[in-house]
Amino acid sequence: MTETNNRWKAFLPISLVSIITTLDSSVVNVSLPIISKQLGAEIGVVEWVILAYLLAVTSLLMICGRLGDMHGRRSIYQAGILLFTAASALCGFSTSVAMLIAARGLQGIGAALIIGNGPALIGEIFAPHERGKALGMLGTTVAVGLSLGPAVGGFITGWLGWRYIFFLNLPLGVLTAWLVKRNLRPDTVFNRAKFDFAGGATMAASLFCLLLVFSRGADWGWQNPGVLALIAGTILFGWLFFRIEKKAHNPVLDLTLFSNPTFRSATAAGFLAFAALFTQTFLLPFYLINLRGFAPAYAGLFLMAVPSVMMVASPVAGTLSDKIGTRGICALGLLIMGISQFFLAGLGLATSQAQIVSILLLLGLGSGIFNPPNNSELLSSVPKDRLGNAAGMMGLTRSLGMVAGIGISSAIFTGVRTHLLKEANLTVDLHNHSGDFAFLAGLRWAFLAAVVFAWAGMVMVWGRKKKVVSR
Repeated sequence: MTETNNRWKAFLPISLVSIITTLDSSVVNVSLPIISKQLGAEIGVVEWVILAYLLAVTSLLMICGRLGDMHGRRSIYQAGILLFTAASALCGFSTSVAMLIAARGLQGIGAALIIGNGPALIGEIFAPHERGKALGMLGTTVAVGLSLGPAVGGFITGWLGWRYIFFLNLPLGVLTAWLVKRNLRPDTVFNRAKFDFAGGATMAASLFCLLLVFSRGADWGWQNPGVLALIAGTILFGWLFFRIEKKAHNPVLDLTLFSNPTFRSATAAGFLAFAALFTQTFLLPFYLINLRGFAPAYAGLFLMAVPSVMMVASPVAGTLSDKIGTRGICALGLLIMGISQFFLAGLGLATSQAQIVSILLLLGLGSGIFNPPNNSELLSSVPKDRLGNAAGMMGLTRSLGMVAGIGISSAIFTGVRTHLLKEANLTVDLHNHSGDFAFLAGLRWAFLAAVVFAWAGMVMVWGRKKKVVSR
């Protein structure tokens, strides 16, 4: 078998695992009402089924990527698959919501081991001139997972019950773990030095506090003592982390990577792009369901427009970037994203369904064009023994961009809408159609902020210097 065939043979299990982990990040959402009823848990408690997974993944991504750099990416990746699979079994057999939340946390640790090393394996297997194509194909698998998640979750829950959402992972996990061992070449270990536990612990603690602030701050109240303590924890642990990393011989995050303008630009642009994208992901369902009166299932069909286009655009953009470079393609993607968000800011009661779908298709096109070349640029800007750092940073910027986009758009939407409703002496209620003007005004300003995110990223991308190829 040729070397090219071997590379794509190795890509197969990575793409399958990507679909599984992406599915699992969204497939559970539709089952929460059933889980809440069967396990006798309040909505405020059962929400932690999602939050535990998100917190574990995001706070541990950089640590897991670094472990791959030090102890072998294939080994860590395979361990992640096995842990994810075992935790899925625990989720399915959970007899209480506390057990389910704990199992989801374990599942999140497994997902962090997977996500923190998957792109690094791509960077190791594929040469820079093929990397964009491979990352584009990987982006397609993410889009497939995003598209199928709610539908698969609803179908399995209605047909077999919510537990089978997790049991489905068992045969798939065993299969992919076997394929990883069979198709990926043995590990190249670059550094078996002592792991930086102090840096890893402080980084995870800071990210954990930060995500909890963004996720729960609005519900608990921004002046709540618990929220203020979490903000203080974010700052304190972050400060300790940077102090430790500057002196560490083998840091979890090599801070010198940020002296590379390409790495710095790709990281910042990725964060801004996901902040812009998730503004739409968060706010559009409220517009479709609460303002336009669409049924949730019908609204879900609109939301599938974005990932469906990403499936097509991502591999094309990745392949093209291998041939002509990344800067222009990334900038074009962000330009299109900003234009689509500008059109979303103009949504109204009379906007036709065809117009809504067209705007979302445009947004999916921009996101699909941007992501693979930007990820390729990020991986190519670091040496091979730091690909785990780069892969972890890719996942981290995606998660933080998602949380920031939701948090900022929610604050803008709520602030503008509340202010206008109070001026008009109307009740602050999402179902109060007499305040449609305030709803649309809040929506408009939130989407205009997303335009700023996308185009600020475009400016950063356009200022990039020539790509630095990993050694």
